[in-house]
Amino acid sequence: MRIGCLIGVVSLLSVSLAQPDYPGARWVPAYSGNYTASNRPSTYPIRYVIVHVTQGSYSGTISWFQNPSARVSAHYVLRSSDGEITQMVRHKDIAWHAGNWTYNTQSIGLEHEGWVNDPRWFTTAMYRSSANLTRYICDQYGIPKTRSYIIGHNEVPGATHTDPGPYWDWNYYMSLVAGPNASYAGATFPSTIRPGEQLVAVVRFNNTGGVTWSPSGTNPVRLGTANPRDRSSPFYTAGNWISANRPTAVDATTAPGSTGSFSFVLTGPRSYGTYTESYQLVQEGITWFGPVVSFTLQVVPWDIVIDNTSSQFSVSGSWTLATMATDKYGANYYWTSTNPSSTAYARWFLNAPIDGAYDVYAWWSQGTNRSTQARYEIAHASGTTAVVVNQQTNGGRWVYLGRFQFPKGGGNVYLRATAPSGYVVIADAVRIVGPY
Repeated sequence: MRIGCLIGVVSLLSVSLAQPDYPGARWVPAYSGNYTASNRPSTYPIRYVIVHVTQGSYSGTISWFQNPSARVSAHYVLRSSDGEITQMVRHKDIAWHAGNWTYNTQSIGLEHEGWVNDPRWFTTAMYRSSANLTRYICDQYGIPKTRSYIIGHNEVPGATHTDPGPYWDWNYYMSLVAGPNASYAGATFPSTIRPGEQLVAVVRFNNTGGVTWSPSGTNPVRLGTANPRDRSSPFYTAGNWISANRPTAVDATTAPGSTGSFSFVLTGPRSYGTYTESYQLVQEGITWFGPVVSFTLQVVPWDIVIDNTSSQFSVSGSWTLATMATDKYGANYYWTSTNPSSTAYARWFLNAPIDGAYDVYAWWSQGTNRSTQARYEIAHASGTTAVVVNQQTNGGRWVYLGRFQFPKGGGNVYLRATAPSGYVVIADAVRIVGPY
């Protein structure tokens, strides 16, 4: 007695753990005597999808296929109200639905809740759900998406049934089955980006499906984040993307056979490192489609040099432009004589690209006439910090002055000539790296 109970429990457990062939469908098995076990497509090719109408309710049809007295079944049953799908017979097995043994062996049957003479049952939700299922089956078994292979029960040779009937909209249904599809056509995508930097990316897809892509309307075609799908992208900023998981819609209406572009702005995040951005197309409210495309970006620090030739450089007082030193940065540099009461200065405007802490460096050409007390003053978010350096050494390279907090668009470095007399100070280049 206990053994029998245990067998029953194992049997129920195996049913509950079974997975449908179509992702998203429910699995409710038909009675084993209402179909023929097989091993398709090894035993028989799967060449057709046959559309039925239940002439009854969704739940009633499911119950009937589980009834040993029925002697009929279909692979799938679809609900009118929301397009819910229940699978009842495996693709590999032969459902008894077509009334023609040859077509039974070579087809997958879809039962749609409703009555052939009442079009109210043929809802948009059910059409779309069924079309997605049919497209999946056709893609899986290489079935052409045409009316020669996607047929009604009434079109089976020798049929005595009239379903799906005169109110089934074949044109609409087949347009949904053809559905959106795409192939990757290329991209213009940056390989590096800096925090706060905004760069334009363009991803292009060929419209290989049967639906025109629209940038607006009820079911626009957009680029969505992938891997995982619908994730929030670290390159999103409000105002540039539709949302954190939708960079953009297609730039313009794109007919089948044409190439559509998807242009959007990437904003560099603050965390450095290697990022992989993945995207896929989605027709909102209908389906995701086309290939997942991925791009690798390096988020790197800003590394900005302000040379004495830059518009962000200026001098006040009497300075001389020179080119003689071989260890200069760029083509030339400025010098002026030192004096404790001098008011001369050189200024580098940093224009920090994003608020944060930056490492500041200076470059000069060294010489025995250079001041050993050249005074750099860094104006930062918390005030001004003086850094005194010896310009008789460390010439021809970047010399670290320190790390300072700058607001976006702010920051200045000044070189003063207020040092003991008898020397010169060299104003050449300043560099900032960050933020950190």
